[in-house]
Amino acid sequence: MKVKEYAFEDRPYEKLERLGAEALSDSELIAIILKTGTKNYPVTEVAKNLISKDKDNIGISFLSQYSINELMKIPGVGRVKAITLLAVVEIARRVNYNIPSNNMSINTPEMLANVFMKDLHSKKQEIVETAVFDVKNRVKKVIVNSIGTINSNSISFKDILSEPIKMGASKIAISHNHPSGDVFPSNEDVAFTNGLKDACKLLGIEIIDHIIIGDNQFYSFKKNRLL
Repeated sequence: MKVKEYAFEDRPYEKLERLGAEALSDSELIAIILKTGTKNYPVTEVAKNLISKDKDNIGISFLSQYSINELMKIPGVGRVKAITLLAVVEIARRVNYNIPSNNMSINTPEMLANVFMKDLHSKKQEIVETAVFDVKNRVKKVIVNSIGTINSNSISFKDILSEPIKMGASKIAISHNHPSGDVFPSNEDVAFTNGLKDACKLLGIEIIDHIIIGDNQFYSFKKNRLL
C-alpha cells in the first residue's frame, strides 16, 4: 500500500502531527525519514522491510550494526537513503549518550561509560577497549584491544597494557560489552579485572574503572566497589 492510499489520519506525517512522534511505530518513523520509496517499493514497504531485519528485537538501534553497503542490499534502499538512516542513528546516539568531547575531564562513572558507548552499544560481538588518560583525566586515546565472538573473548594483560606503556600512560580504564544486554559481571570478568589491577600496580599505572556496557545500561566496577 502506498502512503497516499492510507486513510488521511493514518498517514505517518499527519499521524505524527496529530498524535505526536511517540504514537508512531518504528516503521512509520522510518517511512518519514526515508520520505519516498521507489517505483517498485512504496516507502511504507521499504520501512517494513528494514524493521524485519531486527532479528534480535532490539528496536531501531539495530540499524547501527549495518554498513551503508549492507543497507543498500535491502530492496528500495539506495545510497542516499542508507546514508540518511545512519546519520539519524548517529544523531540519536549522541542525543541519548551525550558523548564527552576530547578536552573534557572524565570525573564520574557515567561520563566514562559514555566514552565507550559509541563503539560498544548494541554490538553483536564482545569487544574490549582501553581508554588512556592524561594527568587531567582527559581521554588521549581509545584503543580497541580485541573483538571476540558473541559468546566469548580471549585477551591477555599484555594486550591491554602494551599501548598505554608505549604512550607513558599513568591512568587507564577498560570496558567491554555484553551482547546479551545483561551488564552484571561474570566471575571471569571480576578475576580478569583483579589480575589487571595487580599488573597495573607493578607498572605504576592506575586503572580508573572497568565499565561493562549492555542494553542501554552499564556497570561500573568502581561504583560497585569492585576496584
